[in-house]
Amino acid sequence: MKGDRDLPLQTVYLLHSRPYRENSLLLNLLSAELGHISAVAYAGSSRKNSKKAQLQPFSVLEVQLKVSGSMYTLSQIESATLPLPLSRQFLYSGFYLNELCVRLLPQNISCDPLFEQYHQALQQLNNQQSIEPILRKFEFSLLEELGLGIDFSVLETEPGVAERDSQYWYYLPEQGLIPADYQLQADKFCYQHLIAIRDGKLQQSDVLLTCKALMRQVFKPLLGNRPLQSRKLFAYSKR
Repeated sequence: MKGDRDLPLQTVYLLHSRPYRENSLLLNLLSAELGHISAVAYAGSSRKNSKKAQLQPFSVLEVQLKVSGSMYTLSQIESATLPLPLSRQFLYSGFYLNELCVRLLPQNISCDPLFEQYHQALQQLNNQQSIEPILRKFEFSLLEELGLGIDFSVLETEPGVAERDSQYWYYLPEQGLIPADYQLQADKFCYQHLIAIRDGKLQQSDVLLTCKALMRQVFKPLLGNRPLQSRKLFAYSKR
């Protein structure tokens, strides 16, 4: 990006904000057109500053961004919707989605399908639908956006070969799904459950448990050793 210029109005969600220099905030935003971006917003010193008040997560924001060198600056903001009144587990789930995006999404790459999936997930959380399928579907969308989607084609049987419904499979980060033909220090996943996950059939509780365990294995090397703060909120709420 070269020179200073104003971008067209952008529809974004706020993923995260933190203090940045004097009277400013550093924002992580999710935009369909721009993807995950960082932007600086002057917030002023007053608690009544309208810009600071409008910078709320889980709200559709219309923002004007100025590009200066490699830096985005937020010059104007309007709230297109009120923040969704998420609470307890639904709120923590929203924080989880935000944290995954901030931690894993590269910046300045358009991600329209993921933006739509994020928007849909928030609406479902607001309607207090079952949380686990919402999170799992978003995780799969995020993996696809990262180019790390799971290859389920290895589960397909060749003509004349008996179904593998009695077999178990491992997931290895470097290799994906492999038959559990030898002992590894890793979770094994039921073939039938993996087929259901592949087909998006996440209604059964045992399939959901398998899917959650699978996602934990997939995301562990991507997230590294730094724990997710949103998972701590889930843990605290169960005490």
